[in-house]
Amino acid sequence: MLVKICGLLEPADGHVAVAAGADLLSVIFAPARRRRTLSQARAIFDTAPPHVERVGVFVNAPPAQVNEVIEACRLDRVQFSGAETPDYCRAFGERAIKTLRLPGDLDELPRYPVPLFNLDADVEGHAGGTGEIWDYTLARETSHTYRILLAGGLSPDNVGAAIAAVRPYGVDVSSGVETDQRKDHDKIELLIRNARAAYDTALAP
Repeated sequence: MLVKICGLLEPADGHVAVAAGADLLSVIFAPARRRRTLSQARAIFDTAPPHVERVGVFVNAPPAQVNEVIEACRLDRVQFSGAETPDYCRAFGERAIKTLRLPGDLDELPRYPVPLFNLDADVEGHAGGTGEIWDYTLARETSHTYRILLAGGLSPDNVGAAIAAVRPYGVDVSSGVETDQRKDHDKIELLIRNARAAYDTALAP
């Protein structure tokens, strides 16, 4: 199971996430509180060893801008959290992750030719990172057909129950590992530990 820590703000966040066992480090390039510049992002991504993937998050960005960031930051994946079309996502091939929001976007899944989906809370006017808890069981059937990163309102306290209910391909957490709008390193470590334990339990005979 993949664990993605999103919205990293500084290199120390990346160091802690990597040491705790995160599989993906994610930086926001869209207009948002957690948005980082290219130089800030590179410093964060420099904490990622080869086995940890680098993810950039974009919202309705021109493809040329996305490609510029891919090259500058050596991104492994790009997550599209706006109104990007299937054709837009197709152009980025195996790198593409598409964010959809349940229940509203449930019928959109078959339209997108991407290897991985990010399923988040359906909060009007927000592209993600709201910390809103939703009915994760809505994603249960989806996880049987698609590879999904479960997102939206996950925290060290509820990630285990969410994994048990959905059995996702991975989880994606940002605000749930923050205190006072900064990444809380103790929460990062606890979330990853709880997520791994829940996954191991779910696989137990």
